[in-house]
Amino acid sequence: MRYLLLGLCSLLLASPAAAAWSEARSRHFIIYSEQKPAELRNYAERLERFDAAVRAARSMPDPVLTDGSRLTIYVLRTMGAVADLNSFGAPGFYIGRAGGSLAVVTSQSLDTRNGRYNPEETFFHEYTHHLMLGDQKTALPMWMIEGFAEFYSTAQIKPDGAVVIGAPPLDHATVLLRDLGFSARHLLAGREPEERFDRASVYAKGWLLTHYLMFEPARAGQLASYLSAMNRGTPAEQAASAAFGDLRKLDTDLDRYAASKSFRAVQIPSAAAPQVTIRPLSAGLSAIMRVRVLSDRGTARGKADELAALARKTAAPYPADAVVQGILAEAEFDAGRHADAIAAADRALSVDPDQVQSLIYKGRALMALGKSDPAKADWTTIRRLFIKANRADTENADPLWLYYQSFAAAGQRPTNDAVKGMLYAHVLAPQDRGLRFTAVRELLRGGDYDKAERAFGPLVFDPHLSPGRKPLLTHAMQRIQARDGAGAIAALEADFRAGPSRS
Repeated sequence: MRYLLLGLCSLLLASPAAAAWSEARSRHFIIYSEQKPAELRNYAERLERFDAAVRAARSMPDPVLTDGSRLTIYVLRTMGAVADLNSFGAPGFYIGRAGGSLAVVTSQSLDTRNGRYNPEETFFHEYTHHLMLGDQKTALPMWMIEGFAEFYSTAQIKPDGAVVIGAPPLDHATVLLRDLGFSARHLLAGREPEERFDRASVYAKGWLLTHYLMFEPARAGQLASYLSAMNRGTPAEQAASAAFGDLRKLDTDLDRYAASKSFRAVQIPSAAAPQVTIRPLSAGLSAIMRVRVLSDRGTARGKADELAALARKTAAPYPADAVVQGILAEAEFDAGRHADAIAAADRALSVDPDQVQSLIYKGRALMALGKSDPAKADWTTIRRLFIKANRADTENADPLWLYYQSFAAAGQRPTNDAVKGMLYAHVLAPQDRGLRFTAVRELLRGGDYDKAERAFGPLVFDPHLSPGRKPLLTHAMQRIQARDGAGAIAALEADFRAGPSRS
């Protein structure tokens, strides 16, 4: 779990407890919102239009998803309610994880000095990260990860369903047009941002460089050459010089491109009308939705008891609602109340024996109790719960990863089937960093250096990576490229000891 750093109750007080929530289901999303059904349907259709456009532009596959692999989106009424749920005060955020990736956004638009803030742009930016991580075949540098996300974030959806991609991000106009912050050479060499304008430049100049290289005929093929060299282990600046030539000239060309203020765009034709199903939530689920949002987001250790108490009170009138009891089981587990989590899960499973959330949290609670008292641990029962959850939703990565983790919890080496299941979980949820680290370690243990290198690249170039971790992970990549499995694993373990839990 990530940990909520700000106040627990601000969201709970944002709107009346009796507010009516609805659920929208589409091919790629499960959306929970207090919007009116017609507004919610339109919102879901626009998100599906965006998804289709990005997949078409990037020639991405579009596999059939189950509930465990769809993106869950919580649409809150105000920007402030979303900002209270993340440490950066951002108006929207995304969490990629094996237990189901989620986004928290707002439906509120605001007038700003750069124009009207469109909350869809924040979602489009974060969802682009989600899609890129799900289909990433090569490691990408930080400027390109953010530049591509910015490039797609300004997508404009026309009334006929066509999507226009390529408009400049107005909130970064100062950096784009006044040439403040990083140069192209700084970006391409992988220099870490230090000042405020440096950080803005990673996004703004990243967008500009991405746009320029995609639309400038004279630069055709250069970006692919640069990425190929970097993925072979060539230092970033050396790879950039070999691919783009004189980097000072690239800077000059880029400045001229920005000053022209003439940015091309591409229009993706309208795809088939998205299929969206809307349903009102039950009284119990509507009542506990705010607990669900907070629990899904993750609670600070000191606030988990408070949230569990609220969940207990809210769920009490609904003992036969399996989903409500499953949400209670998760809240009790997060508070360390394992017996209560099991009791809530059992109530849910008596109504719906295949309720995945309850199967998972009963298994997790029993696993936690087993770790604290190994003599009483029943690992067969624990693993059967995860197996049953996997059978109920075969494309949900969480049961597969938990099955693998049960062996470490028992002090046992994972079986071959457990390792294979975990590696498939990584295929299903490549956005989960902790799962990706685990997959890399197992691939190294198995001597599959090519797959380990491909899986590890996105971690090394993670734009949100703290500077202190960069040297350790870079060293680990060098050991992987040298086919030194023991050295690479040692570097990964050193990184693990130096930082927070990867799970």
